[in-house]
Amino acid sequence: MIFFNKKTSSGSVGKAKVNFCLSRKNAWLLWLCQCLNIAVIALELSTWMLAIISLSLAWQALLLHNSRDRIKTRKKEATVKHSNHLKKQQQATIVSPILLGIFALLGCLAIALTAKEVGILASMVHLLCFSYVLKAFELKARRDFYQLLLLGLFVLASSLIFRQDLLFSFITLTLLVINLSVLLQFFSSEKTFATNIKVMAVILGQSTILAVVLFLVFPRLSPFWQMPSAKSAETGLSDTVKPGDIANLSRSTKLAFRADFGQQGIPNYSQLYWRAMVLEDYDGRQWTRIKAALKNTVKQSPSNTFSVNPNDSDIVPLNYQVTVEPSFQKYLFALAPAIASNASNGIRAKSDFTFMSSKIITQAKSYQLSSYLSLPLSLVLSEHSRTVNLNYPEGSNPRLEQMALQLKHNYPDAQARAQAILSRINKQNYSYTLQPPLLINNSLDQFFFDTQAGFCVHYASAFTFIMRASGIPARLVTGYLGGEYNGSNNEDDYSEKGHLSIYQYDAHAWSEIWVKDKGWVRVDPTGAVDPERVNSGWSNELLQEQSKLNNELFSLYQMKNIAWLNSLRLQFDILDYQWTRWVIGFNSKQQYNLLKHWFGKMASWKFALIIAIALVISMVMLMLFLHLFNRSKVKKQPLSKWQLVYQKALGKLAKQGIVKPVAMTVNDFSKQVREQYPELAIVFTRLSVSYNCLSYQILSTDEQLKHIVKIQEQYRDFVQTLKKQP
Repeated sequence: MIFFNKKTSSGSVGKAKVNFCLSRKNAWLLWLCQCLNIAVIALELSTWMLAIISLSLAWQALLLHNSRDRIKTRKKEATVKHSNHLKKQQQATIVSPILLGIFALLGCLAIALTAKEVGILASMVHLLCFSYVLKAFELKARRDFYQLLLLGLFVLASSLIFRQDLLFSFITLTLLVINLSVLLQFFSSEKTFATNIKVMAVILGQSTILAVVLFLVFPRLSPFWQMPSAKSAETGLSDTVKPGDIANLSRSTKLAFRADFGQQGIPNYSQLYWRAMVLEDYDGRQWTRIKAALKNTVKQSPSNTFSVNPNDSDIVPLNYQVTVEPSFQKYLFALAPAIASNASNGIRAKSDFTFMSSKIITQAKSYQLSSYLSLPLSLVLSEHSRTVNLNYPEGSNPRLEQMALQLKHNYPDAQARAQAILSRINKQNYSYTLQPPLLINNSLDQFFFDTQAGFCVHYASAFTFIMRASGIPARLVTGYLGGEYNGSNNEDDYSEKGHLSIYQYDAHAWSEIWVKDKGWVRVDPTGAVDPERVNSGWSNELLQEQSKLNNELFSLYQMKNIAWLNSLRLQFDILDYQWTRWVIGFNSKQQYNLLKHWFGKMASWKFALIIAIALVISMVMLMLFLHLFNRSKVKKQPLSKWQLVYQKALGKLAKQGIVKPVAMTVNDFSKQVREQYPELAIVFTRLSVSYNCLSYQILSTDEQLKHIVKIQEQYRDFVQTLKKQP
């Protein structure tokens, strides 16, 4: 990294040559800017990549530190010998190109080898960050400096792929100001960095008007590319679940999605089973989705999945809007049975009452649903579905199979058989915990008869297996249970307007069994071992357990027990929800409805004309604002002490009939005074020289004070000399 604050020339030998240079202060600011940019995307980088980047940044810091005593030259005329000396110093601060090339090749090779594991998108981000830190080692020209700053802006933009919440967006905007201020500091090094930050913040603030207009009226086109896969960025549930998986997910306090019921009452907590995936294939160790079911989609009509009698006034749909966070997966959430609104494009309904997005969810996505919670699920069971949901690997859990045969003999009715299993769980010494004992090959026998401690997946898996082994079609369903209410009323009263925030720790698994004339019936074995989890949410014991496991500075349990902190968190959640809903989730449909609300229904060419007029008006307003701002700034800018002295001298001369033209330089005007008043030549020339020195030379504070005292003395001499003139 080159960081000399010096312009050198070859003197009289050949053509003048100017070398790129960074002052020591600017070099450290650039290094700090790199650290901050990498920090915002650090969670998306692999551990080994973070180690390489940290090593590179430490290496750069060491070069900056070691060269502190090497650079003592200031602005002087450089001789050829001195220029060669500076060149040697520059070379001493640049890493060997061969060493840098080897390091770059090894890093690229590591990225290529891990691409399959982390996904294409994450690999591209790894390559971008790796290039960003390596570029700082070869700042040989000004264009390299510009490229490094541009790479930093790309790193900031890439971080928004993974998170777009309000707090993170504010942090990213702050870093954008800092990055641009580093560029401004390079061109105005005489100002402090804090001053340049203020200037850049004002400039970005001035552009807000145009940005808002463009956001509201500029056509929101769909991207011409598809976001590459990012396995490392996937969050939430997986389509492959084994005992213990959801327990690990429940340690996370990351937001999963929000649900807004508008003016309708929010259902009771025990009804908030947010359905995501149905897992029907069990191989003895884990549950997975049937691949054929992934392609089995149905039209978004209630007649294809469940029947609704339009004349039945008792059946009232529950309408709500769901806003999901980026998960880099396709599954969505619904209170089954449900149908998607016609306004919710890109939503596919499946025959198992789940919903899928047509594209991977890479940013906040909103959709509207209507649920009929009182209606049954699929009163008709196909032969294929019956076969799939009765299948289990025989001999995988012999003790559970034996128990299932005994239950089949004692309880011919399916629901009575299910209740017998729940009663056993409730009466015997079973426990609900986030830290279940390890199982050998995920053995359900070992869990049910030996350890008897587990999370929702353990109980749902064992229950589903027993029902299948006893001849009752059963399947495992994963999703989320409950949610945190955030509105204007108390947490226990869901009648007023507000929204639910569903977090990753609300992840849940339950079972469904087939009952004749009733369809698929939900059975949640968790309610038998921990009724509080199903009826009202997490118990204090589970919250304490989660607080110990997630290693967060402020855990959910701690924040809920501090009233003012929890209130602040809920208020910020409301702001973040509105940000997600109206900014991140602002789509073409919402834009059309907004313009239609403002201007009414009209032809497309009229909308285009309105957009064009809005852009012209916004540009004119922006230019007018900048003009007025600059004029007010010029008027309010006070004159320095030496400028006041010089203006007084010009005023004295104006009374004598000598007026200085605005375009005339100080030196030229001094010559004009010498021609008309030779007696004033010496004193006025001295005053003019001092004025030029204070105005255009870089002086220390002490030097500046000395020159100010000097120019004031010269002004007094000038006045006295002027009085002696006839």
